[in-house]
Amino acid sequence: MKKILSLALVAIALVASLGFAPAVLADDVGADVKVRGVGELTAHGDGIALLGGRGKVELSGNGTLWIKDVAGDARIEVSGYGRKKVFADGWVQYAGLHGTADIKGSNIRVVVAGVNIDLYAKGRGGAILWGHGTYQINGRPGEWSTVFPKPVLITPAE
Repeated sequence: MKKILSLALVAIALVASLGFAPAVLADDVGADVKVRGVGELTAHGDGIALLGGRGKVELSGNGTLWIKDVAGDARIEVSGYGRKKVFADGWVQYAGLHGTADIKGSNIRVVVAGVNIDLYAKGRGGAILWGHGTYQINGRPGEWSTVFPKPVLITPAE
């Protein structure tokens, strides 16, 4: 429980300092690191995942989930335990999430902070993973980092 609370507090601080995920779709993070592209991402780990763009996101885990449907056309299904809170700026928070989420839309933002996160995303956009775990982008493996922000580049599909 302490680990989930710590991750949630870090996520809240990061999200607040980043203006709630615009960095996910920024052209540059740091000097010249691109974080946009087309492809497929699978990940498993503990930490924080920030995603944004067009496509679908499927995830499960324990922690806190934030979703924003920027375009207003998303299909969002969240199941399991937790408390839902809707904010005036369009963000929806699921605190204490112990369950799954399926999100599909033309302009979505998804932030999850927690443990035992299993994540699948497909489409056009970007992602940042912070914590400990493994991932694959278009079949190429990698590991989550605790150096923030170390973006995960989604490159065009072959």
